[in-house]
Amino acid sequence: MQQTYPHFHIFLADNGSEMGDVEALEANFGTHPKITLRLNKENLGFTKAHNLIFEELLEQDYEYIVTLNNDTVQEPNWLQELVNFAEEKGADMVSSKMINFFDRNIMDNAGHQMLNTAEIIPYASGEPIGQWNAPFQNVGPCAGAALYRADMLRQIGTFDERFTTGYEDAELGVRACILGYSAWYAPQAIVYHKVSASINKVINYDYKRTIQEHILYTYYKLMPKTVQWINFPSLVFKYGSVFLIDIVLRRKVFYKVMKEAWQNTLGPNQEAIQAARASYYKSGKPVSTYRILRMQRFFLWFDMVRFWKFVVLKERGFFEK
Repeated sequence: MQQTYPHFHIFLADNGSEMGDVEALEANFGTHPKITLRLNKENLGFTKAHNLIFEELLEQDYEYIVTLNNDTVQEPNWLQELVNFAEEKGADMVSSKMINFFDRNIMDNAGHQMLNTAEIIPYASGEPIGQWNAPFQNVGPCAGAALYRADMLRQIGTFDERFTTGYEDAELGVRACILGYSAWYAPQAIVYHKVSASINKVINYDYKRTIQEHILYTYYKLMPKTVQWINFPSLVFKYGSVFLIDIVLRRKVFYKVMKEAWQNTLGPNQEAIQAARASYYKSGKPVSTYRILRMQRFFLWFDMVRFWKFVVLKERGFFEK
């Protein structure tokens, strides 16, 4: 409500909260002229709760839809900057500059990038904020604070409901970019994020395995066959190395997560992947193979750094386990 940009309406969804939260929302915002409450009787998950509102909004004449998590605080000009940036660049998706709420010298997220070995991961996580002051194109925003052009969503659809909570925004961004829509990072649109405050409540073994399945599902749903064949050697090398490292270092949980995710992708999930792929390719024509490959980042150097930081240093006791 403190935003300098006045032309907005808030659709505030509660996902089955308890202990008086719903009553507090109704008492404080139930009659507010710029807020519409959507009170779900049960927790529908991030994806379905958002899609229900998307469906409602896309039937109206909104030009942009902005998603915003409840664990964020925004600079007063945040919304104005998102809209200005979308207008200036003609962008279909705009990522906020998401800064760690608890340490405002480091970044949380500057949108998504994609490795050529399937993972869609955030730019800038844990890096100094001063290194992220210039706009650039990415492969979609974090939905914790993102702008989407409504016409794009009308054409390609909203979040894939195979995802419940996690990875739905990553898939949507890459899906849109492959179909030729543009995604940008707006460094002046600043949000302070409490960094997965809600997700941390549900992380367990099943969640980790499911996220890995989502990574593989998204890749095989979206990527043209030519791109898959070009990336095949990288996939074999990477995941073969991951299995070997997990065996040598006795990382039993990580090994089991990866093994089950691949087994499910090549087995029970195959029918769902093929159905989703067929539906996706009816929604539009992908851009060229060359352009898709340019969107991707070669995995090797990135994974070498990640291996050193989160496996070697951790094994040596530099980080808490």
